[in-house]
Amino acid sequence: MTESLLLPKRNATVATRLRRSWPTLLIWIGLIFLAALWLIPFIIILLTSLRSMNDLISNGVFAWPQRFLPENFAKAWSIGNFSVYFRNSLILILTKVPLGILIAALAAYPLAKMRFRFNNAIFVIFLIGLAIPVQVTLMPLLVMMKQLGIAGTLPALIPPYVVFGLPFQIFVMRGFFRTLPNELIEAARLDGCSEFTVFWRIMLPLSGPALVTLFIIDALGTWNELLIALVLINSEAWLTVPVGLLRFQGQWASRYTELMAGVVISIAPILFIYIFLQRYLVSGLTAGALKE
Repeated sequence: MTESLLLPKRNATVATRLRRSWPTLLIWIGLIFLAALWLIPFIIILLTSLRSMNDLISNGVFAWPQRFLPENFAKAWSIGNFSVYFRNSLILILTKVPLGILIAALAAYPLAKMRFRFNNAIFVIFLIGLAIPVQVTLMPLLVMMKQLGIAGTLPALIPPYVVFGLPFQIFVMRGFFRTLPNELIEAARLDGCSEFTVFWRIMLPLSGPALVTLFIIDALGTWNELLIALVLINSEAWLTVPVGLLRFQGQWASRYTELMAGVVISIAPILFIYIFLQRYLVSGLTAGALKE
């Protein structure tokens, strides 16, 4: 008798759980669909890079390769001179990205933790940099680099890359610094620490998520930047990966398999960096969202 009374209640509970799980299930189905839609172009590029030209012409882009040819990557690497392009882009990332983040952190710390006149006005001036289009600065940049005698070389890219990255980096670092308790700074000052020591020994180590986030975003932007590098660099020895890929495309436009192999080579390093460090992105970007 007792079990017969409890059975309707159990059925009602199960029905309630099913009704509540339907929205979640629909969300997951939608996310899976969007992920598949996003992956389709990459899968097509990858499969095209692993097949022969005869197979591609005979069966089309969407057919499964008759035979996989990983040697296409070796051909693209040697013919496209990607070793030089990778070297230049890696040099840019290893010099420009840490330098830009350090300058941004040095600027964001006083804006977040010090009280002085025109604090907010200075911060707004930095944010205005986000609204300045890169295109309007190309000619002044070219003239300036020629006057400095570094036009056409890799060092010509470092100053504009650093400057254009500062507004967003300062915005993120300032928001993160504001989440850190002021008691840490006051305790360090009582112990006799200078402002730079507080910044270098306390604030900077605690801002790891924001630093990793900015490193991912800045490295991705530096690796993929094309317009400034196309204007300022004209020597084959100093081309970056996007400009080198553009020239490779012009020379081998009809060799789609080697061209797609070059595309995969160009995006592989930054893709691996993003996959392994993606968990820091959301935590770093949203850390300062609720702190005023």
